[in-house]
Amino acid sequence: MEKLSPDDGQYTFLDGDVYVVDNKNEIWIWIGKDCAVEEQTVGAWVANKLDNQDRGGEPSVYSTNQDDEPEDFTKLVNFTVKDGDTPGFLKRAELDIVKFKLFRVYIKKDTASIDDAEIEEVKLNKKSLSSNDVFVLDGNDELYMWIGKEAQREEKFEGQKLMQKIDSERNYLPLTYTIYEGEGGKSEKGFYELIGKLAEQGSAISVEDQRELGYRPEDQKQPEQRSKEKEEKKGFFARLLSLFR
Repeated sequence: MEKLSPDDGQYTFLDGDVYVVDNKNEIWIWIGKDCAVEEQTVGAWVANKLDNQDRGGEPSVYSTNQDDEPEDFTKLVNFTVKDGDTPGFLKRAELDIVKFKLFRVYIKKDTASIDDAEIEEVKLNKKSLSSNDVFVLDGNDELYMWIGKEAQREEKFEGQKLMQKIDSERNYLPLTYTIYEGEGGKSEKGFYELIGKLAEQGSAISVEDQRELGYRPEDQKQPEQRSKEKEEKKGFFARLLSLFR
């Protein structure tokens, strides 16, 4: 891609995507804050192909995260960012309806063995939640684990196993969240609001409605948490990119 200017038009980036900008002697990988790990992997692969296979490793390859773009990048590309994610082969773009399911993970009274853990689907509303148990909310590409204050260690373990099982059955990586009863703050409140909206509207909703309901606990994280995770994301992508070299 040649150097862009406002006269050339403004590009719209989606925060759930990764973009590779080819400027001949340098290649930039722009990483949206909500992109999936698989998309980062593909971005690194594309940049590597342009760098090594097409030009013999001559261009320099850089990566930048959303909201942390250096001046060299902002001078190169005139762009704005919007919420969204382009459907692609990494996700089930053909899925029109998302059916949320709520599972209760519990151990029968007077037992404390993982082998005795039970999993059952329960009615999707806040009244189903019990402080003694663990609950997993399956939203297709978003998974939530709610942990009651009195939940046993074995129930937490089994709840995590259920999350991993659901995760492994998907052909992409769902976003996963953990909510602890009584932690307070906007994260727990937001989860209850999501449950309430689903109970009101019904558990089977369109993908568009799911985006409207979209609750992402990381949006409520403190600035220092965001800063730490941004650095971790940079380190991860640098290691990922090195694998292709």
